[in-house]
Amino acid sequence: MTTFSAADLDAIDRLWRSIPADHVWTGWSATGEEPNEITLYRTRAHWRRFPLRKSNSEFILFDDQGSEAARAATADKLLKLGEAIPGLAS
Repeated sequence: MTTFSAADLDAIDRLWRSIPADHVWTGWSATGEEPNEITLYRTRAHWRRFPLRKSNSEFILFDDQGSEAARAATADKLLKLGEAIPGLAS
């Protein structure tokens, strides 16, 4: 896995600011200037955390059990794939 650059973090932040307030994904957090993992958050009735990691060519989303849930070349595509995770919106 590789680290997220400042440009990656800015792109993810812009993406999150563009989604509606009631979207299934509620936010994200990262520690450090170039983190190797970002945590995505989902809430409705229950909070869930999803680790996001980056390879040289893809973003990789893991579910809260540590299993790979989605892969995509861009954060935008990953957001759409993540929305399709079974049970996420319930």
